[in-house]
Amino acid sequence: MAQVEAKSKVTKDRLMQYTLVALVVLTAVSTLAYGLTPILLALISVSIAVALDYALSLVMKDKGPVNSWSAAVYGLIVSSSYSLANTTSFTFGPYLTARYIPELIPLTPPWAYAYVAAISAVGMVLFKKLQGLLGRKYVNPAAAAKLLVILPFAQTIFLAEAHHDSVPLNGPLGYSYIPGKSSVYSAFGALVQACFGNVKTKAATVSTTPAELFKTLTLLKYHGWLGGASSVAVIVVGVSLFLVARKYIKWRITLSYLLSVTAMSLVMSAIYGGDILLRLGFELFIGSSIFLAFFMATDPATTPITYAGQAIFGVGVGILTVLIQVYMGFLGGSILALVIMNFTSPLLDQIGLKTPK
Repeated sequence: MAQVEAKSKVTKDRLMQYTLVALVVLTAVSTLAYGLTPILLALISVSIAVALDYALSLVMKDKGPVNSWSAAVYGLIVSSSYSLANTTSFTFGPYLTARYIPELIPLTPPWAYAYVAAISAVGMVLFKKLQGLLGRKYVNPAAAAKLLVILPFAQTIFLAEAHHDSVPLNGPLGYSYIPGKSSVYSAFGALVQACFGNVKTKAATVSTTPAELFKTLTLLKYHGWLGGASSVAVIVVGVSLFLVARKYIKWRITLSYLLSVTAMSLVMSAIYGGDILLRLGFELFIGSSIFLAFFMATDPATTPITYAGQAIFGVGVGILTVLIQVYMGFLGGSILALVIMNFTSPLLDQIGLKTPK
């Protein structure tokens, strides 16, 4: 029995090591858009997580043993799910007029460092260690900690009418901007390029083509979650991790999530009209969506243990993500969707056959 437990422990550590390598690669990729800031954020978050893991283990003893690999992975997920903005980009409002758009949380140093430190500490204490005393972990630590830290801004985050300057999804989306004629919906593609692309002038934004926009969404974004800066990198690294550790990673959640986001995007296109591929590409490749699909929604401790439960879980997260982003204007809606679905995991554990441990 002891040998089996030892083997299981090594397997879990190895999984954390593989995941750590994957997250380090994505952090390195994000430096292409944000310079050295992602590395500094990662060092801050990981250092706090590992130090608190050790300190709390001394107090909690057997109830909270040291788990440095897991703490390091958690720290990297915290920094990877934090949003930054490249300040060299030209900023536009909904009608492509140059303006200052206030952000809910700092998108640049030095305050970004403080927020990442706070999220890392809150998550490690409340949702990694203390939550474990409940017998199981109910919510994803990084997601729950981030939502808790931004709770003071909840009214602005979760109310669509507060997002006068955000990119809207509840209408017929298009690429074109014609001065005096285009609506905020028909200019959606130009708005997304203004937000996520490294554009310098209004003219460059107005003339955005579908090819340029999808290049931004898939190859490199200059605004949003660090871990999702490059959707291509997330997919390549994520799939590689799944292949290496396919017996231990809940890939069914990722697959069902991506399929449900695709289906919901088609439904929204049927309701509102507009360009189907534009809506689909945005919902799938926005940084928060693609990174969460591979590296947060598959958290082994807060997601269902049955195959059927995992599939339902992924579908639920996908449906809620699209609904939140369309009707609440919260473009990081996947993180809220994940926490909501986390609470259904105990129920979903009862559906289907148990997965082998």
